[in-house]
Amino acid sequence: MTQKYPLVSKKNIPAYAVVLGLWIVSSLLAAAGIRSTLGRLIAWGPAVIWSLVSVMAGMGIMFGASAVNLRKLRAGFERLASGAEDPEIPPVWCPVLTMATRAGVELRRELKEGR
Repeated sequence: MTQKYPLVSKKNIPAYAVVLGLWIVSSLLAAAGIRSTLGRLIAWGPAVIWSLVSVMAGMGIMFGASAVNLRKLRAGFERLASGAEDPEIPPVWCPVLTMATRAGVELRRELKEGR
């Protein structure tokens, strides 16, 4: 069965490339920070490797937090789709999901007002 919004598709490649680029740039900046702080105590190679792993771990934490928070949002979005004025969507930590919640609530309001 074909999914309408597949997790991996050719259309997603530009977005994945941006994330990969951000990972590399962030890692190199972190490695430069390590080198400027510790000077000759650590070589460039280990600083880059440490930074690549550290930044990826941070990205993994954000991914996990998003997955947990999306589960919290589902029931609220179902109530919103059913026409609830206040879907009682719980606040979540992730700013991106908070913006998605706001967009959903605003869309519901605009649909009700006939905009």
